[in-house]
Amino acid sequence: MAQEASGGSAFRGLRGAVSVIGKLLDRPRWTRVPRAGLRGDRPLPLICLIGEPAGDGVLAALAQRVDAVAPPKVLFAKVDADTDDARGPRPGADPARLEPPLVPLLNVVRDRLAEDRFGNQRMRRFRYFTLVDTLTRQPPAEDVGRRRSVADDLAAAWSGRRSDPRQDRVDAGASVRAALPSWAQVFVAVLVAWHRPVRYWLWSHRVWPSGSEPRWLMRQRFMVPGHSSSFLGFAERLIARRDENLDELKKLLVHAFLQDLRIAYGSGTVRLRRWRRTAYPLLLLDDLTDANGGWELLRLINDVRNESTEHDPLLVVARAARLPAWMPQRRLEPVHTIEAEFVNWVDGLPARRQSLSRDARFIAVRMPAADEPPVPDDLSAWSAAQFRPRPVPLLARRSVLASTLVVVLAAAALVGGPWLWQGIAGDCLPSPRAGVAVRWIADARSGECLGYSDSAAQVFGDNERMVAAERAIFELNETAERLHSVDPERPLVSLVYFAEFTNPQGELGSADSITEQLTGVLLQQAERNIPSDHNGPLLRVVLANGGYEMGRARWVVDEFLAPLFERDDSLMGVIGMGRTVDPVESAIGVLGDLGVPVVATTLTGADLAGRSPMYFQLVAGNAAQARVVKAYAKREGKAIDVYQPEDVDGDGYLRSLRHEMARTDEAAEPPKPGFVSWGSEVTSVKPLCGTDRIAFFAGRQADFDGFFDRVLAECAPHLRPTVLGADTVARFVAQADKRDTPSYAGIPVLFVSLGGQVVLDNRACLAGPAPASSTPPASEPAPVAKSTAPATVCSLMRYLRDPAERHGEAWRAFGAAMNPNNVPWIGERVGIAYDSAGIFVHAVTRNQNARTRIDSSGRAPNRAAISHELLEMSCPKQPDAPRGGCYTGASGVIDFHESRSGDSRPVTILRLADVKNLTEPPTCVYVEPADPALCPG
Repeated sequence: MAQEASGGSAFRGLRGAVSVIGKLLDRPRWTRVPRAGLRGDRPLPLICLIGEPAGDGVLAALAQRVDAVAPPKVLFAKVDADTDDARGPRPGADPARLEPPLVPLLNVVRDRLAEDRFGNQRMRRFRYFTLVDTLTRQPPAEDVGRRRSVADDLAAAWSGRRSDPRQDRVDAGASVRAALPSWAQVFVAVLVAWHRPVRYWLWSHRVWPSGSEPRWLMRQRFMVPGHSSSFLGFAERLIARRDENLDELKKLLVHAFLQDLRIAYGSGTVRLRRWRRTAYPLLLLDDLTDANGGWELLRLINDVRNESTEHDPLLVVARAARLPAWMPQRRLEPVHTIEAEFVNWVDGLPARRQSLSRDARFIAVRMPAADEPPVPDDLSAWSAAQFRPRPVPLLARRSVLASTLVVVLAAAALVGGPWLWQGIAGDCLPSPRAGVAVRWIADARSGECLGYSDSAAQVFGDNERMVAAERAIFELNETAERLHSVDPERPLVSLVYFAEFTNPQGELGSADSITEQLTGVLLQQAERNIPSDHNGPLLRVVLANGGYEMGRARWVVDEFLAPLFERDDSLMGVIGMGRTVDPVESAIGVLGDLGVPVVATTLTGADLAGRSPMYFQLVAGNAAQARVVKAYAKREGKAIDVYQPEDVDGDGYLRSLRHEMARTDEAAEPPKPGFVSWGSEVTSVKPLCGTDRIAFFAGRQADFDGFFDRVLAECAPHLRPTVLGADTVARFVAQADKRDTPSYAGIPVLFVSLGGQVVLDNRACLAGPAPASSTPPASEPAPVAKSTAPATVCSLMRYLRDPAERHGEAWRAFGAAMNPNNVPWIGERVGIAYDSAGIFVHAVTRNQNARTRIDSSGRAPNRAAISHELLEMSCPKQPDAPRGGCYTGASGVIDFHESRSGDSRPVTILRLADVKNLTEPPTCVYVEPADPALCPG
């Protein structure tokens, strides 16, 4: 044997031995190892170097080479089986309380693998081995009760119930708890008293996620844990080790030790710990004999690997003078053939482990004699040896993961952070409810919450009265669903109310107008969603937000409403629609393509019925409005000045109104209207003064107060023109905060009303006594009889304002919110929205009751059938003419058979004598068609 320059002994076969050990230490990447049957791991042999004196000192030299590497280094333990004393207790333990370990060398290996010099590669804990070792080292206890007490105390301490059952602990937190409120002290006392017993019970009963050690011990095969009814019973058997099979106990200890290594190295998993440990741990056992327990430890490892069939990551290299007596004696191959021996071992392992061979895991080779010289490669083997773990893959490194996490969080904060913050601030976060789907859409002015909702889990907007109305509708949705579940024979009619619920900061929006329409829908719900012996329909309303000025109506239909209609067969159609702008007209077309009826409450643009065959309009269009304005001006003998913004692109309402006012109408001419426009701001408009003129505001409601202010400022009282607003000014009339302006006191204003009958029929509704009855009108009223719907709406409004009456908490809260607005009449949009929902209920009722069926299917109506019911809705004035489900509502007779565009609906010009006076109802100054009972003037 020669001495290498590096200090290690060189012998024949050293290069091969070092090469095999180095290759085995290198943990495979995540690929299937040839002939191993494992992915990312390989079976590891127990390498035994047999013979002396050539083998003397080889393991010490190997340990020196492994330890000489700068961190990170291979985790290893060098143990001399003949001299290392591991039979005593661990440092710090009470010698009187612990018996010597059953496998002393394992305790030495455990302590050395946990040394701090290995840094992150060290074994931080041996929970399974330490638990079994502690249980098997308890003092003998012949009494069964004593064993049960010891097992219970150890399990309690191990689970964290108490740190030491025999020591009194000082309550260091008593002074802190004394400073807490009394209720908090009670909570802390209960927590302190119960959390440890609960943890102990969960741990000992193997309840996930605690109790991993008891759970594993009761599932592994050694010591037959199935013969114990509980973990504590199994622990008693481990304590009473004299009554058990000692060899099985030792196998359990080895199995627990290897299990700790399996967990630390993530064997068979794709956890990060598997990727971070790129080299197997190495155990160097020197001077093995039958007497010192070295050979016994290797035999136990061999048996555990054979019987458990679980892979473990421990590579063992041992040195002994001779083979043990229990191992089959055979002529050993020389160490320089170790590479071939390893290949043969891998090939023969499957058969040998299945036969539980006592030497299945061993590769034993003979060390050379002292006079056998090494070859040149052996002389340089130590200096060429590299026992360094392969670098951790980039994606598994803690620094990379931490950096990636920081980058991801930073990106999320930059990209999603503002969205999340705005979503929280705007109360617009995704909901798990099936009836809610929203998304926060940011824009230059802040953002909006778009989507739909059928429950109080999501409300739109921040106007208190509007939100209260939404909650009341959602409350009655719950009532409808509850009544439908009790009586499935009552059809559940669902509608989508589509409008603009939100507005950017600094913009007033249309909250008051929307609230009026929500009120009408709510009253229709209140009328329908009550217990009944008849199979009358129940009404559920889904609220959908199209954004400020309905600018995202088409997007909301594409992203939210189209999928909703595909899923929900109870949805019969869409009502509302906000205003006539290009996104709304586009949305109408898409809904028509989907076969969804649309009943618009306030749209007046030109040729909207041409966008969809399923479009229905409850109010007259701009052609009728222009005709009425011209006729009124002719009657009064005044010239018309039409005021509009210069840019009307993208706004179908303004475009069509300009076109209709500019059209030559011989019946209304002269005078011929003139046009005055303004640029980006209405405050730049220059009104024409003169009492012989009508200043017709044909713009949007948001600009009316600015226009009105300009007229008052530019025209002296004796030269002021008659201010007449288009139907959009009805929104201004509904906004009490805008009207309550000192300069408006005593100033009259006229406006076009497309639902004037609602206002005029209910001028004193909320000022006088409630109507005697709230019975809804018959489904087929006489063609010339006055409708009872205004009385019904009035009664419901009175009930709404009486917090002691009807329905639930949200209903009463909305009624209380309406009371401060002491307007004695009902707004036109209340009645129109009431009718928009009512005609669907009416159509479903007619489809259900007026159609004679043979062997009815009992299915709920289809929205296509309901659309045809709407098309057949006719109220001819001739008593003997065919009638198709005539509906007379709060806003008058509704006849879609004659026109889907509202051409037959009345148009009224109303007058407010004092804009600031919120209690004085408007009066009628003109109506077409003429109705002396409605408009005496």
